[in-house]
Amino acid sequence: EENNMLQAILAGLVLGICKMDMFFGYCYLSRPLVASTLMGLALGDVTQGIIIGGVLEVIFIGSFPVGAAVSPDGAAAGVIGTAFAIMTNTGPELATALAVPIGLLGGFLFIVVKLFNSVFATAMSNQLKKSKMKAASRIYVIGCWISTFGIYFIFGLLAVYSGSGAVQSFVKSIPVDVINGLSAAANLLPAIGFAMLLKMIISKKMSPFFFIGFMLAAYLKLPTIAITLLAVMFVIIMLTPHNLNTAPATGQEDLDDDF
Repeated sequence: EENNMLQAILAGLVLGICKMDMFFGYCYLSRPLVASTLMGLALGDVTQGIIIGGVLEVIFIGSFPVGAAVSPDGAAAGVIGTAFAIMTNTGPELATALAVPIGLLGGFLFIVVKLFNSVFATAMSNQLKKSKMKAASRIYVIGCWISTFGIYFIFGLLAVYSGSGAVQSFVKSIPVDVINGLSAAANLLPAIGFAMLLKMIISKKMSPFFFIGFMLAAYLKLPTIAITLLAVMFVIIMLTPHNLNTAPATGQEDLDDDF
């Protein structure tokens, strides 16, 4: 029981810090890869955290907080999913199966956070009208830690503490066929993440490069790093001017200079 509470507190702390990403200048703490890795580090299994984070990052790759839009919460899915996976000694399958419901719940929670933020924003505005800059700054800092960190800390703690025992019992009672089905469904989620990203960036000009990359991976079995390096070479070739010296060659000296 004490161990579960400690794990739940750690999950709350990691999730709260990761969701403070904007406060720290958006240094990508809220990305699933970073959040899952930090959770794995906190629970003593950083390798599993990195693996789960990599899988979830592909799922949420097209999910970014832009303006007032509420997107699925990749950080919550990463932290809570990783905590459950490590605590129940299961692989990334459990984390990916829980990613969408936890992500949606975290997204709805962000609306609650914004309601709290509006209260602090009003208080800041009142101080600014009185030209009290230090007081407004103090309200901003305190408000961020209370609304964002506080709410997500409670979310992470309650989710992991109340769900740890239930999830352990649930996982043990699931038939093998159902787990295999969840695994197969989870494998489709990265494809959905890529589809969301492609929907934003695909164009007639870009599509040939996408299919070149697909063929290199599918048929030539090249690793991702090799394809990435090849893509960098493509970019360098495309950005390099074809005629560096437009002046006509008049003699041997010009030819030597060109070489």
